[in-house]
Amino acid sequence: RFYRESYHSVKNGKLGMSFLIAMGTTAAYLYSIAAVAYNAISRCCGCSRPVLMQSFESSSLLITFVLLGKYLEALAKNRTSKAVSALADLAPDSATLVGTFDETSKSSSSEPERIIPLSLLQKNDILLVRPGEKVPTDGVVKSGSTTIDESMLTGESMPVVKIEGDKLIGGTINLQGSVNMVVEELGEDTALAQVIQLIETAQSSKANIQEVADSIAAVFTPFVIAAALTTYCVWAILLNCGPLDEIKDTWPYRRQGFNDWTLPLLFAISVLVIACPCALGLATPTAVMVGTGLGARLGILIRGGEPLESSKDLTCVVFDKTGTLTRGEMAVQDILLLSDRLAVEMHDEKSRCGSEMSDIDTVRDARRVATANMFYYAACAEQGSEHPIATAILSKARDYGIGNGLDRPLDEVDGFEADAGKGVKCTVNNTAVHLGNRRCLAANDVNISPGTFDAMEYLENKGQTAVVISINGTSEAVVGLIDHAKEEAALTVNVLQHVLGIQVFMLTGDNVRTANAVARDVGITATNVVADVLPSEKILFVKKLRQEGERVAMVGDGVNDSPALAEADVGIAIGSGTQIAHEAAGIVLVNSKLTDLLVAIDLSRTIYSRIRLNFYWALGYNSLAIPVAAGLFYPLTHTALPPYIAAFAMALSSISVLVSSLSLNSYEAPTFGEKKYGRDARKGQFGLDSLVYKASSGKQFNISIQCDAMQNNKPCLCQPETCECAPSGEHRVASQVDSSNFPGCHGQWGQQCKCDPCRCAGCSSCNSKS
Repeated sequence: RFYRESYHSVKNGKLGMSFLIAMGTTAAYLYSIAAVAYNAISRCCGCSRPVLMQSFESSSLLITFVLLGKYLEALAKNRTSKAVSALADLAPDSATLVGTFDETSKSSSSEPERIIPLSLLQKNDILLVRPGEKVPTDGVVKSGSTTIDESMLTGESMPVVKIEGDKLIGGTINLQGSVNMVVEELGEDTALAQVIQLIETAQSSKANIQEVADSIAAVFTPFVIAAALTTYCVWAILLNCGPLDEIKDTWPYRRQGFNDWTLPLLFAISVLVIACPCALGLATPTAVMVGTGLGARLGILIRGGEPLESSKDLTCVVFDKTGTLTRGEMAVQDILLLSDRLAVEMHDEKSRCGSEMSDIDTVRDARRVATANMFYYAACAEQGSEHPIATAILSKARDYGIGNGLDRPLDEVDGFEADAGKGVKCTVNNTAVHLGNRRCLAANDVNISPGTFDAMEYLENKGQTAVVISINGTSEAVVGLIDHAKEEAALTVNVLQHVLGIQVFMLTGDNVRTANAVARDVGITATNVVADVLPSEKILFVKKLRQEGERVAMVGDGVNDSPALAEADVGIAIGSGTQIAHEAAGIVLVNSKLTDLLVAIDLSRTIYSRIRLNFYWALGYNSLAIPVAAGLFYPLTHTALPPYIAAFAMALSSISVLVSSLSLNSYEAPTFGEKKYGRDARKGQFGLDSLVYKASSGKQFNISIQCDAMQNNKPCLCQPETCECAPSGEHRVASQVDSSNFPGCHGQWGQQCKCDPCRCAGCSSCNSKS
């Protein structure tokens, strides 16, 4: 193996580590053969010359330690990617053919339904896709409507409504209705195949940190060879040309069986053996092996040396939004009541409260009762559904004691209908219930309560999904749902920016309003938010940053992030994300904690620093040992360093590198000290104000996420368009609903109170003192 690699290195004019290993082992082996022959001849001739000790073990030790390093390296890098096969598994094996479409005449012909293999599909075939089935290939909806789960490709949790004429992506899942689709793309032209190709292209362009050792060896090898030749020539000249004639007779080398030509040869061979860079070969794989094992114990999977090399000099971190910075699940954020009609049970019209409610306790009670009644009807309508909106509403209803097994169990519904892209409708205890969007209101002739559209616009401007709940044909409330940012997202983003000096970007396929809302909450500036992007556009953005000279890390969790994860200098996947994202990434945060990203970066820098220390030690050790092996001290000690001692010294160098790498086990991960949230003067969002970060080196950083005015407990004085403080109520419009407003008051969504008469406590619009 080493001879073959040495041959190619000589042929290419680049002497790598394999060449030096081959020379060292060959020299030791040939010397050992010569020693055996010398001893045999001496014994046969009856000579009394000292017996030379053979050094076959030197060659075996050299090869053993080098192969040990290669083995450890192979273990650390044994991460054969399965991303391509995992992506291919997204597509189904068969499809249901029901006809063909003539593109010229724009007509279609039907045929008996039959299931055929995917490989037999042709363009313009008409396929039937039932609920729960995967879309076989790329195409367009010909008839029917449904909702499609595209999260495996887009990463977004909200299903997408598909009606006639909309595009379908192969591998996505049909959730509700049956649709007929016309095949448009097949094989390598599909979106799924293009994602696979992007991953393969990006992964093929990776560098290897082990090349550092080879580059050092490329310089070190000629130096060692020159040192060995110089040693032999210098000693041969000194011993044979007279300079040492007066003192060499007092040296014991002749009695040991050497002469004026073989002693220089012994010194030269010892130089080659002791300088063999076994420790240099172990420097990288041992540190990588120990470091990746340590990372695994900390919940961080590092795939060999490549991510380490890339992570140490990061200048940009690009985050996906859904499931990475956010929880990846919808939750009810704001509830805007449009009237007080639900403040009492719907069947008890005579006991309605109305204008008698005037004090603050009654207002709060009215809001609580109206909200609970509204969620009761909404939960009854959504029970049994797995739609993200239904899940969020049912979860919020449980907070009010509403749900099966709770204080207020759900009732059965009659006449349930789900209209894709609009909403649902049903009857609960003879009460008509509608949940949906603007199209639901129009399609069902719902009576629009004053402020309905204003409330929807208010929530949408805050990045929320607005759902209108109508009871008995009249809109009664607008519920805002949002995918909340993770608790540790702000911690991670602010440490990256303020301590590590790394730029932070958000890259998402979601809409701009929602993206900016999440960015504000976690501390990412609006100029670093890129929204409404496709998977192919994500990889283009990462490429653009790299072309600008940035060292980029991409953090994501979905299939749509996989190409960008592979294209980035280092891809970092969230543990709760898809398996495909895991395979495309160089680092996986198993515990799905964003703060582990900080540990991963710090650990990679620590490991790489240890690799450099190992390099310096290996080179320094060998460089200091060469003069000893070359006989520099022989005139004083009268002792030559035999090859087996040189091999032992070489082994000692390797052991010292192993010990250095094992000392990584004492690594202590960075920690967070005191964290402060909110302040008395803040109005609105409860955000991160300051934190203490302690690095693994022990250095402590106090991070303030406020302007000077906010630190002094005063209102933020930054310009709204440039403010980078923690989410500040001074620059936002009533981010929380005022519980002193009477149900249905327009003051809930930032407008003037329109109650007549006003029943809001302390209302500023009409100077009410109630």
